[in-house]
Amino acid sequence: MKIDNILIKIIQDSRGEETLKAIMRSGDIEVSSSVPRGKSTGEKEVFLRDTRTAVRKFELIKERLLGIGFKDLNDFDGFLLELDGTKNKNLLGGNLILVLSQAFCRLAAKTEGIELWQYLERYLSTKGKRKPPLFFFNLINGGKHAPFGPKIQEYMIVPQVDGPKVSLETAKIFFAGLKEYFKKEFGKNKFGDEGGLLFPGEDYENPLEIFEEIRDKLNLQNKVKFALDAAASSFYDENKEKYLLLEDKAVSKKELLEIYKKLISRFEILSIEDPFEEKDFESFGELAALKALKKTKTIVIGDDLTATNFELLEQAIKMKAVNGVIIKPTQVGTVSETLKTINLATENKIKIIVSHRSAETDDDFIADLAWASNAWGLKAGAPQPEERMVKYNRIIQISNAKS
Repeated sequence: MKIDNILIKIIQDSRGEETLKAIMRSGDIEVSSSVPRGKSTGEKEVFLRDTRTAVRKFELIKERLLGIGFKDLNDFDGFLLELDGTKNKNLLGGNLILVLSQAFCRLAAKTEGIELWQYLERYLSTKGKRKPPLFFFNLINGGKHAPFGPKIQEYMIVPQVDGPKVSLETAKIFFAGLKEYFKKEFGKNKFGDEGGLLFPGEDYENPLEIFEEIRDKLNLQNKVKFALDAAASSFYDENKEKYLLLEDKAVSKKELLEIYKKLISRFEILSIEDPFEEKDFESFGELAALKALKKTKTIVIGDDLTATNFELLEQAIKMKAVNGVIIKPTQVGTVSETLKTINLATENKIKIIVSHRSAETDDDFIADLAWASNAWGLKAGAPQPEERMVKYNRIIQISNAKS
């Protein structure tokens, strides 16, 4: 496939900050793709260029991308990586490389007259019938996603219902009840980066108690489970080797482990993401090995720990640190490297959760990625902001077409 023209534009994301959009054309076929950007970013993620510099870098390589017959995604991504020539994409930047990589996938799929997920699945080792992912709705935003509130970053509900459309409807009902509760108890509702409510206090347990109350009030006891993204690196003090879970309470990793045990047992937590700081593979493993988790079937998920990186996930698997992994293309910088990491997870029976970022665009690329990879879950935020809803609605669209 030959690319005839590429344009890189600067657009605004959901936080009103600048990000990149690529428009790519071959013959009379034109596609576009954009990339999000996270606020809670780990040390292991690829280097990101500021948008203005990224555009200038692109102009230096643009002519080298045009008119070449790329045979497939690996060929195209490999060419970009050669042009960059650094380990962490320090020359061109992971955001520029990724937006080009995503646009190439869309262009290749459209040229062949197939869906994006059908193109992506060619590179995946997923076998068997695909089913829609569980939806992880972040309804209370904390940590770096909020100007105030608990240090735990995401309080999520995960509907346990039949089909993505019913899942979305269930989340909307739950969120309406939650907003009504917050307005009555705390006054005017305020929202965080991912469209979830802001909780006025640092109590890390109370949001789950409120979830429980709403679930019972709406008679959704068997239809909704809870999940957490602790994002523990964000409240870890490296000098003290303590976790500042509360402003006046620093806890050791062993004390934090006990806190998680109580939360998991009391609220039957479905999954817990990044429970410890991003270098502590051992503590992840200790949590994953607990007998209490076998009873609740709680999944320990790596995000900052693994950063969608093949080698880091390999290490986590060897150390039995996780049984679930977050997949974010922005962490690694190309679609092909993302797919390679997904294959490693699939082959080792690690549950895959494809995730958005805290600052999003209206691109629904990750929904097709979740479907292609037969992901266990899709995280896209609250069931309200448009940039979140397009991801959920795309899964519903694919599911309807397949049924």
